[in-house]
Amino acid sequence: MPNTVLINGQSYSWSNISYILLGVPLTGITEINYKRKQEKKNNYGKGVEPVSRGYGKKEYDGDFTVYLEVWKQIIAAAPGNDVLNIPPFDIPVLFSGNGVAVTKDILQSVEFLEDPMESKTGDTSILCKVPLIIGGIQRF
Repeated sequence: MPNTVLINGQSYSWSNISYILLGVPLTGITEINYKRKQEKKNNYGKGVEPVSRGYGKKEYDGDFTVYLEVWKQIIAAAPGNDVLNIPPFDIPVLFSGNGVAVTKDILQSVEFLEDPMESKTGDTSILCKVPLIIGGIQRF
């Protein structure tokens, strides 16, 4: 039987990602999203074609989704049981596993923007989507 070779190697998958929230590995997370963007705009002068490009501010945005029971543990550990009172903190996002390069993103100066809870009929679990304000993203 011939050997089968992976054409592009192994890809990162959900199982390769670990999250550290306030010094504790975060379990019960089902989704994480974060991004950075920068405003870029063409500048115009004489004629109809751009004559230069201007660069504006960088912005960072993110959220994560976690089971309600885990979110309630975070709330219980917050000052005064209020996650909106937690001072800025970093969230390391680690990528590792067999066959993939070990890398890390650090979400810097993160704070929670909301203390959400939403549920509807038929739910077999309750998930909380927690929006974040992020001061920067470092990639290693």
